[in-house]
Amino acid sequence: MAEEPDQLAALSRRLRALVAGTFGDRYQVRVVADRAGISRNTLSAALNARLGADRKDRKVPALRTLERIADVTGADVGPLEELREAALRQVDGVAPVSPGSPVWSEFATPPAGLADDLLVADFAYGIVEPLARGFVGRNRYIDAVEAAIEDTALPSGYILITGEPGIGKTSLMAELVRRRKWLHHFNVAASGASTTEAFLRNVCAQLIVRYHLDHTSLPPRAGRDGLFLLGLLGTAAARQDTPLVIVVDAIDEAADDGRPGINRLALPRQLPDNVYVVVTSRGRNAYELDADRIRHMEIGDDDEANQADLLLYVETFIEDNAERLADVLASAGQKSHDFAKRFLERSEGNFLYAVRVLPEIAGGELLWRGDIDDLPLGLREYYRRHWVTMRAADPELFDEVHQPVILGFAILHQTTAEIIAQTLSLPLHPVRTAVATWQEFLNRGRPRADGHPVYRIYHKSFLDFLSTTAGIDAVEKRLLDFVDDAVEWDDE
Repeated sequence: MAEEPDQLAALSRRLRALVAGTFGDRYQVRVVADRAGISRNTLSAALNARLGADRKDRKVPALRTLERIADVTGADVGPLEELREAALRQVDGVAPVSPGSPVWSEFATPPAGLADDLLVADFAYGIVEPLARGFVGRNRYIDAVEAAIEDTALPSGYILITGEPGIGKTSLMAELVRRRKWLHHFNVAASGASTTEAFLRNVCAQLIVRYHLDHTSLPPRAGRDGLFLLGLLGTAAARQDTPLVIVVDAIDEAADDGRPGINRLALPRQLPDNVYVVVTSRGRNAYELDADRIRHMEIGDDDEANQADLLLYVETFIEDNAERLADVLASAGQKSHDFAKRFLERSEGNFLYAVRVLPEIAGGELLWRGDIDDLPLGLREYYRRHWVTMRAADPELFDEVHQPVILGFAILHQTTAEIIAQTLSLPLHPVRTAVATWQEFLNRGRPRADGHPVYRIYHKSFLDFLSTTAGIDAVEKRLLDFVDDAVEWDDE
């Protein structure tokens, strides 16, 4: 199985090269369906991204696009069809990516002493699998990461990827994990997974299991500092010729232990040869990683590659939801490609904006007048409008229940409806109703031992919005008052 990802990568490279050769820069073709201009890069990204999206009765949208282009240009897509079939045969030899599949089989039955430390299944259920759905593009960034790892001038080190909240950093990391099966850790603000101990024990356990290191459990010191991790990295790297890569998402959301001179998560300043850590952060100045070797990659909202990827995402959504969006496009007086480009301007280059706003447009849930200039400008304006709309529907209910509940989650970060009701002195039923109302902005985690589901704010960008919302100080005081009343403080 070890060779299959490399074979798939080789097929992917052949596919992109063949597309580039068939439809070169001289072919600025227009797709018959919507007369949209398609460049070579957009076309190759579309085909690569949608390669295995549909294997049964219906052809993948990218292949349909190629056939339309062939009708216009007279190009022969036969070789592409053959290559696609070869790639799909190769994909069929690799088990599908899911928490129960052979992708994770090496971690399915770890030694009993390591089972509680591994977070692979948690991340598969909560992050990697959900973000794989609808993933498009990002080939330029993926290629850049892989090129840095293969660069002989970088014998080991960190690859730091920065970008604003919602730009798609976590989705990119999830896709790297999905494609390459790299060891990984995803930090979620103020969750149990974002502590140094959770990171160290999770990654150490992954290293032991994958590289068959001589441990059946982790010593207590494994979660205290990075020395045990560093030793495992050196041992594992010495046993193989291929690079050892670890993905660490959102280091800026990891817990800050406040130890001077020590990186968050106790990441080593110097890594053994052939060891690479791919790290993301919301901005280069959000957290300063101290390391001997760092390659920096910025995903800017106005970067050409980011704009092309986002346009591809929007166009793919429009194509996949053509019937639902037909009336929208007609009322806006826009062709699909023109609508996509105008939508791109309103998104301010933010992927999360598109992920949230497009389904609301298609479902008729977004209040707008059909003029694309009436769409919220940027993600923060989208949050503000949603807030205003919810309050306008029932100001009293919003002020007394819905607002305190969502702000309670912003303050407590990860908790249950029952705890919110108790700490805010609210009846449980209205709180549960409020949780259901806010469900699209909450992520549901594994239930507690008492069976009550745990929720947290779905994204750091919304948490940032809530932290500046009027009323949060009052809710925080109510929570602190509850703690003061519940705890017998020792005043001596």
